[in-house]
Amino acid sequence: MKDGSAGDHTRDEVARYVVRVRRLADLSQRDLAALVGVSASTIGRYETNVAVPPFRLFEEILTMAGLRLAVVDGDGNEVFPVPVDTVRDNQGRRFPAHLDVAPPDEVPFERWAFPRYDRPEARGWFRHRAARDELAEAAPRRGRPADHPTEPALALRRRLMRGRQPRVDAPPVADVECDCLDACFEELCTSECPCQCEPRSLRVRRRLALPVDMDEEREGTDDRAG
Repeated sequence: MKDGSAGDHTRDEVARYVVRVRRLADLSQRDLAALVGVSASTIGRYETNVAVPPFRLFEEILTMAGLRLAVVDGDGNEVFPVPVDTVRDNQGRRFPAHLDVAPPDEVPFERWAFPRYDRPEARGWFRHRAARDELAEAAPRRGRPADHPTEPALALRRRLMRGRQPRVDAPPVADVECDCLDACFEELCTSECPCQCEPRSLRVRRRLALPVDMDEEREGTDDRAG
């Protein structure tokens, strides 16, 4: 073996995993060989790294001790395959894996403006790579979805869209310290009020449909003429 080679390191780990299986399952080489359908000498060759078991056989050997193979990323987190029930097109084919798929209600502009009535309703939409990258640059914080939407997720989405929409309350009004005088709470802020949160002007009084004094209206007319 060549030291420092990633392939040789993996071969050595496979050999030691075979030994681990026999330790956990309390099996001799003959016992394990009989269970997986090979000779005892073959198991010995696997354990001494003379030979490497095929993938299917190695997976079967691991199951003898209740183990399974897993795919992990660089940080050691397990990566699962794509869901089996991801949405498919009208022909039953998977959408392109490298593109993002949107729900059928998010109709692209070109299909919304120029609909095709000779085709069944789309089960999903996808944009080509150039359009997808352009949208990603416009909204960098949005991020790409991990998977294509699944059929149960789309069915739930349709039920939610048909039902009563959730209520979204307005954000609470920020607390403001008001220094208004007592007389301001009757109508609007007086001229002596240091806060002036509701100024006593002709425009505000008309907007609030409050009575306007003739003197104030005449004063506002003079100001506009000036």
